[in-house]
Amino acid sequence: MSGTQSSNLKLCEVQSPERDSGMRQRVNTMMQSRDMKRQETGSGCFSGFLIWMLWFQILLSVTEAANIQMQQIDGRDRKTGPSHYIRHFKSTVNLLTERGPGGKAVPLFENNTFIWMEPNESMFKLEDNGTSIVVPRKGIYFVNVKLNFYIPSVRNCSGLFILTNIKMYHSSYKEWINVIKNRDTMQCVDHWYQSVTLTKVAKFLKGTKLRVVINPDSYKFLIRDDSTYFSVTLL
Repeated sequence: MSGTQSSNLKLCEVQSPERDSGMRQRVNTMMQSRDMKRQETGSGCFSGFLIWMLWFQILLSVTEAANIQMQQIDGRDRKTGPSHYIRHFKSTVNLLTERGPGGKAVPLFENNTFIWMEPNESMFKLEDNGTSIVVPRKGIYFVNVKLNFYIPSVRNCSGLFILTNIKMYHSSYKEWINVIKNRDTMQCVDHWYQSVTLTKVAKFLKGTKLRVVINPDSYKFLIRDDSTYFSVTLL
């Protein structure tokens, strides 16, 4: 037994260094594998960080560009905005019917022509005793007339027609020319309301005069407030 035990001990003594060497190799392999995984993980995290930073820079650049553009727009609006509105305001004139003391109606002028109140702060001007609006320059204009009528009682009317003309005159013409000519029937009914609207887009020369003509029979039923007006707009 002692001989066998002695040989076994010698065998174990011989085999132990080999086993230790194998264990060391496996441990070294595991350590290397773990280090590689750490490197891969670190590399992946670093790559993700770089992508995130790149995206953040792109987003920041786009935001800055948008802010610059908005500042430019705001600056342009601050510069030209008010003047644009003033220019638009002055390119439109809105005339109301002339009124006498206490808001009473004034009679028609010669040839049944409307008399209008003087406009405020406009490039247009009134001439011919407030009957003619003068076009400030050559261009395309939108002309609009709104007339409202009221018949309180049928005793005051019979077979009425509303005859309304917008006329124009220029020094190159020999007479007043119709821009719009309109005829409407007015119903003789108690408390009858009626509205007439005339519109047209036309080209006028500088200095052209525009006026509104109406028949006297319907003029006496005209509502003389801000709902009745004559407007001209440079387009």
